[in-house]
Amino acid sequence: MSQVSTIKDSDARVDTLYLPAAQQSLSRRLAAKIFQPSVRQALVTLVDQGFCSVTNFLTGVLLARACSKAEYGLYVLSFTLLVITMDIQVGLSGTPFTVLSPQLKNKDRQLYLGSTLIQHLVVSVLAAIGFVIAAMVLSATGRIHGFVNVLLTLAVACVFVLLRDFMRFVLLSQLRVWASLLMGLIANVATVGLLFWAYFGDKLTVPIGYLIMAGCSGLTTLLILLKERKQIGFSTKWFHEHLRNNWTFGKWLVAQAIVDFVAIRLYPWVLMLFKGSSAVAAYGVCVIFSGVLNPLLMGLNRFLGPQAAYVACNKASRVHYEIYYWMALIVTPLLMFLLLAFLFGERAIVATYGSKFAGIGYIFSIYLLSHVIAVEGVVIGAGTNALKRPDISFRAQIAGLTATVTIGLFLTYKWGALGAVIGVCISRLVTLGYQFKQFKYLEKVR
Repeated sequence: MSQVSTIKDSDARVDTLYLPAAQQSLSRRLAAKIFQPSVRQALVTLVDQGFCSVTNFLTGVLLARACSKAEYGLYVLSFTLLVITMDIQVGLSGTPFTVLSPQLKNKDRQLYLGSTLIQHLVVSVLAAIGFVIAAMVLSATGRIHGFVNVLLTLAVACVFVLLRDFMRFVLLSQLRVWASLLMGLIANVATVGLLFWAYFGDKLTVPIGYLIMAGCSGLTTLLILLKERKQIGFSTKWFHEHLRNNWTFGKWLVAQAIVDFVAIRLYPWVLMLFKGSSAVAAYGVCVIFSGVLNPLLMGLNRFLGPQAAYVACNKASRVHYEIYYWMALIVTPLLMFLLLAFLFGERAIVATYGSKFAGIGYIFSIYLLSHVIAVEGVVIGAGTNALKRPDISFRAQIAGLTATVTIGLFLTYKWGALGAVIGVCISRLVTLGYQFKQFKYLEKVR
């Protein structure tokens, strides 16, 4: 059958394959490990996230080429608002559903999904209203010229983009990686196609870009919801309990998202205050160009969340092994990629974004280093969440925030975009160090 609701993933197993060392050669043991079901699922998830990341990357590139540096700086600022809203939604609904839903069966899971979906939509609408109010204030005061239309279209985009992101969590929580891939493929191909059409027709602006995102994400997600409607239930009796469970689990993740915004995503706003929108544009190019790692960063997050949760349900003591395995598996290719960025980053930026962004290759390389650190932190975060200790990630973000306030903001004031990326690197290193220390401690006490 061709319906998405009937897609079944043949790899929807998380049991680990054990091979007797005495009976297998080293090469065969490694091959068996690499091609076990969990790794195949991870690869599909990475491809899925790759489509999303390539779409975001191309959006940034096309807007940078179509707009002035000042206009592109406004896109960078608005995108930080979309990201913080998405992070809050992930904390309130996406991650709690991923971790808690595997413990539920059939009807109970359907009711939980319905409650969480309603919660998600209410929060998204409230965020959209907030953006509209901000646009009205800016229009009345005349501050930040050109930002009003950006905020108004962002209000529309956030509802549909975040709804699509939530449905990815739902599908991946059931290890239906192929269904998630299909949904992403349709939405992202349509988005990229329309963006190129607007770019070559000299019609692409930041508001047009957000409207394209809203239309493609919304239409695809509504079709998926229609086909999945039998999997969604609702009961007023359980609604409040479901919300309470989500809040109990997700409050630390929401707090973490807010702290992360101040610790990391505040930098472009500080640059806007001290150096202007052109400096924000240079910083934004480094952030978006480093998005080549986002398929790995986000894919691991979306895959390891449910993977670690299932492992914890079966045998909690295996969670540490699972996390250490993935940390070791990805570190070598990350460092190799970082070396290539140091060698060829400048030429790649000029070839992609144009000569107006020449001279920031070294800034990009430093920011990419912070991204490598963040990937390792995402892996550890999946482990602490699976062990029902999301507070560790929050406390780690507090440590990173301390580094931002004491060091990062001063560096940004002194050195502009260069100081900002150094500050991000220091903050993420402090965060990773705290996460790893606490995760090791959990291994000792279990």
